[in-house]
Amino acid sequence: MELSLFLEGLKTSLVKRGIPPEVAAKHAASLGRTFTEEDLAEIKSIRSPSEIEPIADSIAAIINKNKAARPAPAQTRPAVQDAPTTVMDAVPPAAHTEAGAVPVPREQKVPEPRPQPKPVPTPRTEEPVRPAQNSADFFTTPEGDDKTPKGVATFWALFVLTLPLTLALFAGILVIFGGLFLGLIAIIIGLVAAMIAVAAAGSGIALVGIIYGITQLFTFMAAGIYEIGLGVMIGGGVLLASIILYNLAVRFLPWVMKWLTVLFSFVFGQCRNLFYLARRECYKL
Repeated sequence: MELSLFLEGLKTSLVKRGIPPEVAAKHAASLGRTFTEEDLAEIKSIRSPSEIEPIADSIAAIINKNKAARPAPAQTRPAVQDAPTTVMDAVPPAAHTEAGAVPVPREQKVPEPRPQPKPVPTPRTEEPVRPAQNSADFFTTPEGDDKTPKGVATFWALFVLTLPLTLALFAGILVIFGGLFLGLIAIIIGLVAAMIAVAAAGSGIALVGIIYGITQLFTFMAAGIYEIGLGVMIGGGVLLASIILYNLAVRFLPWVMKWLTVLFSFVFGQCRNLFYLARRECYKL
C-alpha cells in the first residue's frame, strides 16, 4: 500500500470513530512525517484497509482520553486545539494485525534549548591615550613655559664656568676610545703580518724537509721517511697557525671594534642627555 493511501485510510478510519476531519487530517499528516525507510517498507506490505483499523483505534482512544481529561476552557476554541500536541507520543510502537505487526514509530519530542543568558559586557574604562615619549623629547621639550630668566642665566653661567672641566672630560673620553681603536687596528695589522710570515717561513721549511726526505729515500729509507713526515707535520702546524691568525685579524677583532663603536655612541649619547637634563632642570629655577 502506498503512503498516501495509508494516510488517507487512517484519516477515514479516525473520522468514522468520531474524530473531527481537521483533527484526523492533522494527525495523519503528522504521523506521515515521522516514518523511516523501514516503516515505509512495512507499510507497502499492507494489502487491505482492514489492517489500518487497529492503528486508528489506538489513536482515536488516546485522542478521546486526552480530550476528556482536559478541563473545559473559558472560551470556545477550535477542535484542533483540544487534541494533544502530537499523537505519536501515545501511539503504541506496533499495531498487530492479521498480516503481522506494522510498527508505527513513536515521535520523540526534542527538548527546546534553554535560552542562554547573554553575557553582560563589562564596561571598559578607556584610559586616555598618552603620546609616546622618546628620550630626546623627554629631555628637550619642557623649555617653553617652564623656563625662567633666572634659570636660563644660571645654566649658561654654570656651563661657561665648568667648560674647562667638561672639555677635559670629553678629551679624556676621546683619548681612551681613540687609543682603543688605534690599538685594535695595530693588532690587526700585526696579526696579518704574522700570518704572512708564518705561512712563508713554515711553507719553506716544510717544503725543504719534504724534498730532503725524498732524496734520502734512495740511500737511507728510514731517514727519508722521517724527514718527509717531519715536513708534513710542519706544514700542518703552519696551516693551523695561519687559520687562527686569519680569524683573529679578519673576524674577531672587527667584531670587537663594532661593539666598541656601539659603546662609544652610548657614552656620548648619555653625555648629551646629561646636558639636556641639566638644562631642563636649571631652566625651572
